[in-house]
Amino acid sequence: MVTTPRVIAFGELLWDLLPSGAQLGGAPANFALRVQSLGLPVALVSRIGKDPLGEEALAILSHAGLDTSYIQVDDQAPTGSVQVTLDASGNASYSITKGVAYDFIQLPQPLKDLASKVDVICFGSLVQRAISSQTSLYDLLQLAPKATKIVDINLRKDCFTSETVEGSLRSADILKLNSDEVAPVCEMLGLPVLEPELFAGAMCERFSLSHVLVTRGADGVYGYKSDGEEVTIPGYKVAVVDTIGSGDAFTAGFVSKLLVGAPFGECCDFGNRLGAAVAQKKGGMSPCSIEEALAL
Repeated sequence: MVTTPRVIAFGELLWDLLPSGAQLGGAPANFALRVQSLGLPVALVSRIGKDPLGEEALAILSHAGLDTSYIQVDDQAPTGSVQVTLDASGNASYSITKGVAYDFIQLPQPLKDLASKVDVICFGSLVQRAISSQTSLYDLLQLAPKATKIVDINLRKDCFTSETVEGSLRSADILKLNSDEVAPVCEMLGLPVLEPELFAGAMCERFSLSHVLVTRGADGVYGYKSDGEEVTIPGYKVAVVDTIGSGDAFTAGFVSKLLVGAPFGECCDFGNRLGAAVAQKKGGMSPCSIEEALAL
């Protein structure tokens, strides 16, 4: 029996070309795999090339048990790739190839039909750099009036505009970003650079958001709700291999608790634990159990 997805992850599926070798990734794909590992049926909506990298990506995701039926295949554009470099602390920087398959995501009828049935749609800014995928994304969001929309900003060099960021915020219910992205977002919106606590309140008021989540790496997470509830969760000390996929794991953990009605603090804490546990592993898709997260 096929289980209808409760979550849609929309955006890039790509290969991270790390110094140590190629790793399958992309924020929505990392998020989708984590959501699936937590027992929630999820649909990854993306597009790959008709090439060996695309075939290998499908094989890896299928082997991991992820529903790949909403991943489209492009006859012309190649599968996405990113050149990744790591600093001494394991933090990643990215050089992202343009004109790849996920820039041309379409909105076929089965995806339109799914939109009204899901509980959550998660998206970011990178997939909006191309008009084709951006148009499909906003059409999808319009077809899902009951779904909670989460935007994980994920600012990547030369792959976003202030219009993209503002449009995303107006279309979202929940904003997730890291602490390094607060200042650039403030500047794009014409605001003074704010501390996360003031920033979160301003975002909720300006864009009618329900939640703002600011991840702080080793320092944990700050969360804010539009009703004024605040949560500050300290970081967990772990031996970091790299931070690729840690933020996506946080979002997956948060969503898994949100969908069962857990208190806000519990949602943030579990996301924080899962993100820290993933930072101990190579790449964004290495297996990571709930037990590993809870053991921190």
